[in-house]
Amino acid sequence: MKRGTFISIWDEGSVRTPAQLDEATGEVTTNSVDVEGMEHLIEEMFKDEDGEEHDVCPECHEYILKVVMKEGVGKTLYEAQVCSNPDCDNQ
Repeated sequence: MKRGTFISIWDEGSVRTPAQLDEATGEVTTNSVDVEGMEHLIEEMFKDEDGEEHDVCPECHEYILKVVMKEGVGKTLYEAQVCSNPDCDNQ
């Protein structure tokens, strides 16, 4: 488990909460906070104690994104970011 900060960035500002990242599964665990008055979420990330940032899935908001290779047109491949949770719709 890596300790760090869960950061959510909104049009109206940002919210930071202590969090942990399970490196084996990509799951981010943090406490819920009141974001009353915040209307438009821009992005979420986990920043570990070493300063490394990991984008959080915009679908489930609970797992970090990972880079995978996907098939493109013909025999081409391209990099895509997908959720670390295989059950998330962001695959």
